[in-house]
Amino acid sequence: MPALQLAISGIPVIIPARSPRLARLFADYFRYYQPEIVTPAEWQRSFQPERELDPVVIELKMRRELPSRENLIPPGAELFSQTGVVGLWRERIEDHNAEPRERFYFDLKVAAFRVDPQSNRATGLVSPEAMEYPHILANTYTLFALLLLLRWRGRYHLHAAAVVSPRDELWLICGSQRSGKTSLTTALGIAGWRPISDDSLLVSFDEGEPRLAAIKKYFHLGDELLKRWRELDGIARHHHYLDRACVDGLEFFGGAALADKQFAKIDRIVLPEITKEETSRVEPIPRSEALLRLAQQSMFFQLWPQRTQEQWRALTGLAAESLCYRLFAGRDILDDPRNVARTIETGASRN
Repeated sequence: MPALQLAISGIPVIIPARSPRLARLFADYFRYYQPEIVTPAEWQRSFQPERELDPVVIELKMRRELPSRENLIPPGAELFSQTGVVGLWRERIEDHNAEPRERFYFDLKVAAFRVDPQSNRATGLVSPEAMEYPHILANTYTLFALLLLLRWRGRYHLHAAAVVSPRDELWLICGSQRSGKTSLTTALGIAGWRPISDDSLLVSFDEGEPRLAAIKKYFHLGDELLKRWRELDGIARHHHYLDRACVDGLEFFGGAALADKQFAKIDRIVLPEITKEETSRVEPIPRSEALLRLAQQSMFFQLWPQRTQEQWRALTGLAAESLCYRLFAGRDILDDPRNVARTIETGASRN
C-alpha cells in the first residue's frame, strides 16, 4: 500500500493508507511538511539498520463498522484518562525475556487507535462517520496518536499558540480549548505580528539545548471572526466543519518561514481569560503560574516520569527569563482586533 512520508521535528513519519480519500486528507493536513507519496518498498526501506532514526508509522484503515469496545481494548487494559468522548487505555505487557512494554488504546466512538510507542507504531481504524468531519479526524484523533509516539521520541507537546512580535520576541498564548488562543493569535496577526501556530508546539533538546518549534498546519478560525473582522476577507479558506474553517494563517500573516525555525527562548507568556468587560487589560503573574499552565495543557505531560522531567527541564530552560501576564480579554477586541496588541504592549511596558 502506498504511504505518505514526511518529517516532524527531525523524526521521520510514515502514514500508510489504503483509502485514497484518507491519503488525500493527510497529504492536505501535513501540506506544510511537503509529504511525499512512496511505494511499499520505498517506505519499508526506511527501517534499514544503517538509518540513524527509525520512522514512526501510523497505519490507517477504513472500516464500515468499528468492533465493539470489548474487542478493541484488551481486558487487562486500564483506563488512563477520559476527556469528553475521548478515552485512553493503557495495557502493560510483561515479557520474561525482555523489558515490559506498554500499549495504548484510544476509543473515539467513530475511530479507534492502538499505539505501541516502543515499536514506533500506531494503527487507526476509521469509520465512515469519522469522515463526516475529516479535519477533526486529522487534527484531533490522529494527532493524539502522533503526539504520543513523538513523546516517546523526546518531542513534547505544548497546547499553546506562538506569535513573533515586531520586536522579534516570541510570545506564547496558553489556555484550554475555546479560551481564545486562535482569536488572539489572529488579532495579533492583523496588528502586524507574525503568528507561527494557533494551538500546537513541540519542545525538545538539540545537542543538549532546549528548543521550541511550531507544529505547522492550518489555523482553525471561527465563522464569527471571519464575518466580523473584515481584515480577514482575503485569507484562503480550504475546509469548513461545524462552526470553523481551515485557513492559510501562516501565509496570510507572513509567518511561514518563521514556522520552520527552532527557537532557543520564550520571551513572553500570556494566559487569556475572556471577560464581559468593555476594555481589555493585562496584569503580571508569576512565571511559575504560567509554566504550570503550559504543563497542564500539554498532552500526556504526566506520562512516563523520565519524559515528564525532561519536558519540564526543556520548558523551564526556554522560559528562564520569560515575562508572564494574564490578559483579561474584553469586548473591545471584537470591535477592533488591533486592541490586543495595544493592550499587551502597553501593559507589558508598565510592568
